[in-house]
Amino acid sequence: MVRRLVVNPLIVKDALSRVRTWRAPAIIAVYLGLLGLFAWLAFSEQLTGFQGAGGFARVGGNVFSALALAQLALVCLFTPGVAAGAISGERERQTLDVLLVSCVPSFGIVWGKLVASVAFILLLILAALPLFATVFLFGGIDAQQFVVAHLVTVTTALAIASLSLFLSALLRRTLAATVVAYGLTFAATAGTWLVGTILALAATTQGQVDRAGLVLAANPVNALLTLLRGAGGSPLRGFAPSVATGPGPLVFVPSAPQTVGGPGIEPWQVTVAVQLGVLVLCVLGTVALLRERRGLVRG
Repeated sequence: MVRRLVVNPLIVKDALSRVRTWRAPAIIAVYLGLLGLFAWLAFSEQLTGFQGAGGFARVGGNVFSALALAQLALVCLFTPGVAAGAISGERERQTLDVLLVSCVPSFGIVWGKLVASVAFILLLILAALPLFATVFLFGGIDAQQFVVAHLVTVTTALAIASLSLFLSALLRRTLAATVVAYGLTFAATAGTWLVGTILALAATTQGQVDRAGLVLAANPVNALLTLLRGAGGSPLRGFAPSVATGPGPLVFVPSAPQTVGGPGIEPWQVTVAVQLGVLVLCVLGTVALLRERRGLVRG
């Protein structure tokens, strides 16, 4: 089973065709250039009026938080463009039916397209690791926050890629699939965070606070903010949005002392679980669409 997942001709074909063109190094250069520019601006802002050695940890923590959010935004920007044309592009080139009558199963086609798309996004994330590592020179961030922040980013890329792949199989044109994928990605990330923030700021009763908390529960932006501001895990019940002490954005923190027993559930864990659920559902949905199409072609 593992061999069938790894040895997939579509992974090799799509991966090689993607990196052999001039677009791959150009996208990597643009990605690193934007992230590097953002890092330089963040360092410049944090070091302006810097006083005392004790502020290095604050500088490192703030810059890492800014870089993590910037990378999440870039991943949300690049992933639909990479994955939304995976199947619709085959249809437009009139090669989809050839794939469907081949010996490659429907799941193998979907898996190969998904891995080939996500592999390029993972390459971008790996290329930016040295830039993130410079923050450790200042301190203010620990290994767990470093690993979990990248885990949330990777699972976000997987969820967006699988959703884009499903839309690529559902819609006939790459342009339509790309536009819808970008719209849903924006609604699920920036949209839910903005709505949850507004609801939390306007909340006057505990019920309204709880509704705002549900909106923010699986939001990757909120998960990163909570993680990087050091809010610890607490039981999920009773979580509500609240403005953290000091300047900064709205984050998902416990609203009151908890009396519920059992292990604590942190917001990033909820986000990762929801994103993995979206991944599974979208992959199964794409496989079902391809099987239906395969039945029509063979019939």
